[in-house]
Parts: sequence; C-alpha cells; structure tokens
Amino acid sequence: MKEKSFQKYFILWLSQSISGLGSSMTGFALVLWAYGQSQSALSVSLMSFCNYVPYVFLSLFVGGFIDTHKKKTIMLISDSIAAAGSLAVLAFFLAGHLEVWNIYIMNAIVGITNAFQQPASAVATGQLVPKEKISNVSGMNSFSHNLIVVFSPMLAAFLLRRSGFRLSC
Repeated sequence: MKEKSFQKYFILWLSQSISGLGSSMTGFALVLWAYGQSQSALSVSLMSFCNYVPYVFLSLFVGGFIDTHKKKTIMLISDSIAAAGSLAVLAFFLAGHLEVWNIYIMNAIVGITNAFQQPASAVATGQLVPKEKISNVSGMNSFSHNLIVVFSPMLAAFLLRRSGFRLSC
C-alpha cells in the first residue's frame, strides 16, 4: 500500500513538474514580451506585483477551505483556471490584441489559483506519501524546483529564437 501511494505521488510530482516548467517558461516569455512592448521595468515589475499580492492576501484565508474540500478537486480546478488564463493570453496574442494589462489580469488570476493549489498540493502530498519517504519527496521537490528555475528561462529563450518569434514591435 505504501509503495502504491508513493507511485501516485510520483505521478503527481512529475505532472506538477512539467506543468511548472511550462508555466515558468510562459511567465519568462511574457516578461520579455511586456518589456519589448513597454520598454519599462515598472510594467514588468507590476506583473509580479499582480501575481503575488492576491496570493499573499488569499493565503491568509484559504486554509479552512482547503481542509474542508477535496484536495484533488481544488488542484484540478486551480490548474484548469490557470491554464484557461494562459490560453486566453495566447488567443489575445494570436489575434494581435494582447496588451500588458491583459497579462496583469492573467497574473492576478494565477496568483489566486496558486493560493489554493499550492497548499492543497502540500496536504495531498502529506496524505499520499508514507513518513519514511518524506525525505525522498523533499529531495524530489527541491530538484524539480531548482531545475525549473535554472532551465526555464534558457529553454523559453531557445524556443522563442527557434520559432523566429520577435518580442518587440
């Protein structure tokens, strides 16, 4: 039973790692695009502000909600809303109507969904992983997080360059 729970966690970890890589690459590409459009460090810093303020504020209150609802459902809904926001930004971009303020709204939505998704994921991990595997989980999480931080900007820039995508007007 314990090994099966760890296998379930491994699938969760792998899918969250791949999702995190994609989200991080998208975020980096949007920073480049926004700076190319505005030539303003302030507009780029507002992107982070719009993401973290809702996250920090909601993090104070979501614990009780997460405790009384299914963690898997919270994670699925949160990830789905964040993905829909990313698709909306892509649709605006492809239609030639993307504005920096669209990214601010999308980042606020991502901040809101992360305020629910991250603690739900932490609780689900605690429920799935046997105590003797917690150190393995810590190492896996550290590995994937650091790999994403290091490689997502390079991978995003590489893919942007290979696609011939131009960031500035």
